[in-house]
Amino acid sequence: MQTSGALGPMPRNLLWLRAPLGAEEYSGEGLRLAGSPRRPAEGIGGCGGTPPPAPGTGALPGPEWQRVLHGFSALSRTLLPDFFRCRALANVFGGTAWFLLAVGTPSLRAAATTVGQWAPHEITLTAAQEHRWWEFPVRVTFRREDDAAARLTVEGCWDGERRWLVRVALPQPGRWTWRSQSADTGLDGKSGALDVRAPDAAELATNPNRRGQIRIAADRRHFEYADGTPFLLLASTLWAANTTRCGLGPHEDGPFFTHLADRQAKGFTTILLQYFHGYGDYPDSPGHRNEGGKPYVDIAAKELNPAFFQLLDVRLRALWERGFAVAIPATWWGKTKQCVFTPEDARRMSAYCAVRYGACNALWSLSGEYQYAFKDCGWTPADFTALGAEVQRHNPTHRPLSIHPSGQITWPAPHHVQSSRPFHGEAWLDHHWLQTGQSRDRLWNIVTRLAENRALTPARPVFCSEAFYERAEDAERAYHTRWQVWTALLNGAAGFGYGAEGLWQFFDPADPEGETGKKIGRQVRWQEAQHFEGSTQILPARTFLSGIDWWNLTPARERIRVAGAPNPLPTKTDLTPPQAAATASGTWVVYVPRGNAGRALALAGAGAAGRSARWFDPRRGEFVGHPVALGGVTLPSAPIPAEEDWVLLIAPKS
Repeated sequence: MQTSGALGPMPRNLLWLRAPLGAEEYSGEGLRLAGSPRRPAEGIGGCGGTPPPAPGTGALPGPEWQRVLHGFSALSRTLLPDFFRCRALANVFGGTAWFLLAVGTPSLRAAATTVGQWAPHEITLTAAQEHRWWEFPVRVTFRREDDAAARLTVEGCWDGERRWLVRVALPQPGRWTWRSQSADTGLDGKSGALDVRAPDAAELATNPNRRGQIRIAADRRHFEYADGTPFLLLASTLWAANTTRCGLGPHEDGPFFTHLADRQAKGFTTILLQYFHGYGDYPDSPGHRNEGGKPYVDIAAKELNPAFFQLLDVRLRALWERGFAVAIPATWWGKTKQCVFTPEDARRMSAYCAVRYGACNALWSLSGEYQYAFKDCGWTPADFTALGAEVQRHNPTHRPLSIHPSGQITWPAPHHVQSSRPFHGEAWLDHHWLQTGQSRDRLWNIVTRLAENRALTPARPVFCSEAFYERAEDAERAYHTRWQVWTALLNGAAGFGYGAEGLWQFFDPADPEGETGKKIGRQVRWQEAQHFEGSTQILPARTFLSGIDWWNLTPARERIRVAGAPNPLPTKTDLTPPQAAATASGTWVVYVPRGNAGRALALAGAGAAGRSARWFDPRRGEFVGHPVALGGVTLPSAPIPAEEDWVLLIAPKS
C-alpha cells in the first residue's frame, strides 16, 4: 500500500479519514494511502459525531459493520499508530467509509512504504478528467532525501477509466520522496515517500534483477547490471508469451509458468517476447488474445484494452521475480497482407509500452523484422527514425534500444545485411540485433555478421537475437544449436537467442478460438518443442563461461592454424573451422567443431609455454581429464570421441 503526504503541526483535534472501500485508497487532510482495486463496498451506515463532508443515512448490516470496524482497526494499527481511534466510528455511503479520528500528537510524518532496491513499484493516481490513452498527463519526480543529485522523473500511463499508473525501479537505498505534476487537478500535487531497502546476499543469489537494470558496459561490447556485474544474455524465444494459449493458470500453474521453470532450469537468463502477438507474421493480422482479451477493444479505432495490458503486467512481473530479463519488441508491424498499424499507431503504442514497462529489466527493439514494414505497409526508414526518437523520449532510465532485422539478404541496400547496421549512426540506437537466417546453409553467417557489426565505429554490443531455430526435421538439431551458441559467443556476441519451431509461436492446435500460433513445418506442439535437446545446450556454455572472465574475451579465430594452414572461415557446406577467443591476460577458449579428428591445431604467433590446457565437454557441461601443461604452439588432441565437438580452455599456470 502506497503512502503519501504529511500532516503538519496541529492541535489535538478531530479529523475525518476517507476510505473508498472498493479501491483500498485512503485520504485525509494531507494524508493519502493508495493501493489497488479490489471489491466494491455494500450498504450505507452512520455514526454520531462531527458529520463527514457529505451526509450518509441508514444503518450498515451487522457483518458489514464488523468488516468496516476490522478494516479501520487494522489500518490505524499499522499505518496510523499515533492516532487515537474514535469510538463512534464511521459513516459509510456511496462506497466510501468515513472514519472520525482524534489526532493524538502535534504532528505526523507520513508513513513510507518499504520497497526493494531496483524492484518495480507502482503508484496509482485518479484523474479529475478524461485523457486519451496515448497521452501522458502526469509526471512524478522521485528525490533521494540525502542526495540532491539523486532524482528521477517518470511519466504515468493510462490503466482504464480515470486510473493512471506510475511505475519506477529506484536505483539507490534510502528514503525517497515523490511528488506528481500535472495540469489535471486529480493527478497534480500528490506526494509520498518510499524507503528503499538494499538486497541481501541471498536475494542477489536468487534474483540477479536485484543487481539493477541492464545497461551497456563501458567497453561497449557487453551488457552489465547496474552494480557492474557482467550480464550474459542467453535468451529463449517465446514471441507468443502474452497469449491465452501460453496461459497463466488459476494458481500460477499454467503453461507460461511451466515454461519459465523449464527455461530457468536450462540456464537461460532472458526471454524474447512481444508485447502483443498475432499481427505481423500472420497474413490477416488477427491479433491474439490473452486472458484479458486483445490489445485493442476496437482495432479500427485503436481503442486500447487495459485488461490486456494488466495481464501482460502479471507476466512481466513473474519474469522479473524469477530473475529473467526480457528482450522485447512491441510486435511485427509488417510481414502481413493486412497492415493494421500506421507509423503514428506504432509511435503511440511504443511510447505507451515504454512508459508502462519502463521499470522492467529489459532490452528494447523497435520492431520485429523491420524490413517487412517497407514491403507490406509502405513505411520508410524515416518512419523508424521517428519511432526510435519517440521511444527514447519516454526512456528516462536509458533501456538499451535496437531493432530486429529480417534474415533475408534480398532487401534493397542498405537493409540487406541481416542486422540493425543501417541505423548504426542514428541517435536512438545503442546496440545491434542480428538475424542470421532460418536455414542450415546460413549458419556460417554468425561469424561474418558479427565481424561486420563489431567493426563499426563507435563500438556497439551485438546481440545474435535470432539464429537458426531448432526444428523436429533436423536430425542434428542439438549439434547445430551447440555450434551456434559457442560460435556466437567466441566471435564477440554480447548474447545469443535460441529458438525452436513450435515454441516461439507456442503452437497449440487445441486453442478453443483457433489461435493456434503460426502453422509452419511439421506443426510441432509447444509441449514437444519445449523438450528439444538443443535447449539443453545453453546451460553447459553458461557453466563454462561463469568460471572465467568471459566479458574480457576478444575474437581470435584468425590466430588458430589448422593442419599448418590459416584457419578458414566457415561456409554453407563446411562448419569445421575452429572458433577461438582470448583475453589480454592469456586465457584462451577454443571451440573445435565436429570434423577435426586427426587435424593438428596450433596457436599462431605466440607460444603456449607456461600455460595449461583442459578439455571441456559442451554436451554434458563438465571438464574431462586433468589439465595438461603446454610447451609449444600445438594444442593437445581432443578426447574420445574425437569426432565430436569439444571446447579447450587454455589458462596461465597459477
